[in-house]
Amino acid sequence: MTTPESAFVFNIVWTGSVFPYLSHLVASQQRHSDARFRFVANGCPPDQVRLMEDFAATADGRVVDVFVSSTTMKRHGAALDAVLEARDDGEFFCFVDPDILAEGEYLRAFADVLDGGCAGVTSGRGVWTDNVVVPAGHPGVPGECFYSQDGYLFGSPHFAMYRRTPLQETINRWGAGFDTAVADLSQEAKDVLTSAGHTYWIYDTGKILNILLQEGGHRLCHLEHPALLHIGGMSHYLSPPKGPGEPRAPDDASDLGLPWPPARLEVARYTADLLRALSCGEPPPAPPSGLDGDLAARLDRVRAAVTNLFTPASSTGAG
Repeated sequence: MTTPESAFVFNIVWTGSVFPYLSHLVASQQRHSDARFRFVANGCPPDQVRLMEDFAATADGRVVDVFVSSTTMKRHGAALDAVLEARDDGEFFCFVDPDILAEGEYLRAFADVLDGGCAGVTSGRGVWTDNVVVPAGHPGVPGECFYSQDGYLFGSPHFAMYRRTPLQETINRWGAGFDTAVADLSQEAKDVLTSAGHTYWIYDTGKILNILLQEGGHRLCHLEHPALLHIGGMSHYLSPPKGPGEPRAPDDASDLGLPWPPARLEVARYTADLLRALSCGEPPPAPPSGLDGDLAARLDRVRAAVTNLFTPASSTGAG
């Protein structure tokens, strides 16, 4: 049987004050699928929650809920764990980042992967890179790295769709969730990571859970779709950190304490400036000069896709 797209509810975790800007990208996800969405407010100011509620009220039922996971900003995985425990959307549990832009229909391909026997399918390679393999000798598994050197799939924290039953069975079996760190695991669970051949000091959102899911006999899959454009990192520029409890600026460190690659910084900075200008009705800024040909081409694609969101035919429902 073919699962209808309306069976999927994507949880979108929001932080800071980015909603007025990134809601345009989320509207593109809605426009090119029949999925439904839940907005998960993770430490967002009250005015941002009200904007989410206003968006939901005019979304023809496509936004099923505005869920406040925490009044203070927690890690991404903690917000996902909170909504998974509090809400039951039926056979599937799904999430997607708000900085993923859809340029065309995309969801059917992922639904077919699940219908084909996978317990989960992930996606979301950043537009700034083609390399999603953990570097040799790296101390951890960053969010943007989806595979080990030998091809083992760690999955992506940016776009994921799971069958809820095997996911919940794995969580119950190991006491692990999307926010689980190595220190939180039992010795038995640590031994599973070791026997799988992938022991690191630190794992980004959901990586440990994805390993335990697979080591429990379930199949995890990964698919990159040409209609999805994951930009990444814009929240740091659209809603800068205001205090010690908020994320570090990407110029200083990534989640693993290592600087972001220059290409990632350039894409995030420029796209944030682009979104801010277009949201205010200003002309789009020119891409930075002096970039190498590959990065310039990537930014040209981003510029065209984001600018298209603000054309009359594309901007309906953009919040």
